[in-house]
Amino acid sequence: MKTMVDVQNVTDILSSTITTAAENTATSAAEIVPGLIAAIFIFIVGWIIAVIVSGIFARFLRFVRLEDYLKAHRVDNALGKVKLSDILTKLLKYYIILIFLQAAFSLVALGTISIFLTGLLLYAPALIAAILLVLVAILLGEYVKQIIMELRSKSTMVQFIARATKFVIIFIGITMGLSTAKISTFLLEMIFITIIGAVVFGLALAIGIAFGLGGQKDAQQMIGEWRKHLKV
Repeated sequence: MKTMVDVQNVTDILSSTITTAAENTATSAAEIVPGLIAAIFIFIVGWIIAVIVSGIFARFLRFVRLEDYLKAHRVDNALGKVKLSDILTKLLKYYIILIFLQAAFSLVALGTISIFLTGLLLYAPALIAAILLVLVAILLGEYVKQIIMELRSKSTMVQFIARATKFVIIFIGITMGLSTAKISTFLLEMIFITIIGAVVFGLALAIGIAFGLGGQKDAQQMIGEWRKHLKV
C-alpha cells in the first residue's frame, strides 16, 4: 500500500514539474515572440533603407565622376580590380545594417548578443576611419609613384625609388589606420625601421660604388634630366 502511495506521489511531482515547465515555456515564448517579430521587422526595414541609401550614394559618386577622376590621375588601378566607389558604397550599406541589427536585437531577450553588437556599433566608426586611411594611402602612394616614374621611367633606379616611396606611404597609412582602430603598431614599426635601415644602407653603398667606378657622368645626366623635368 505504501509503495502505491510513493508511486502516486512521484507521478504527481513529475506531472506538476512538467506542467510548470510547459507553462514557463509558454510564458517565455509569449514574451519573446512579439519582440522577435518586431526585431525581424526592424531588420528588414533597416536592410531596405541601407539598400536605398547606398544606392543613392552610389549614384552620387557616379554623378561626381569619382572613378573618372581617379582614372585621370592614373590611380584607378591602385586597388586592383576593385573600385573605390564600390568599397565606399558597401561600407555605408553595412554600417546602416549594423545600426538596425543592434536595434533589432535590443528588442529580444538576448542580452549578451545585444551588448556585443552595441560594442561593435561603437567601434565601427573607428574601423571605417582606419579603412579610409588605408585607401587614401594606397591611392596617394600610387599617385606619387606615377609622378616619380615620369622623371625617367626606363631607369631601374627610378623605378625602385618610385615603388619604395609607394610602399612607405602605404605603410604610414596602415600604421595610422591601425592606430585609429586602437591596435598596437609597435612591432610593425620596429620591423619597418629595420627594413628601411637595411635598404638605405644597401642603396647608399651601391650608389657609392657606382659613382666610384665611373658613374659620375651618368649621375650628372640623370640629375640634369630631373632638374629639367622639375623646372628647377
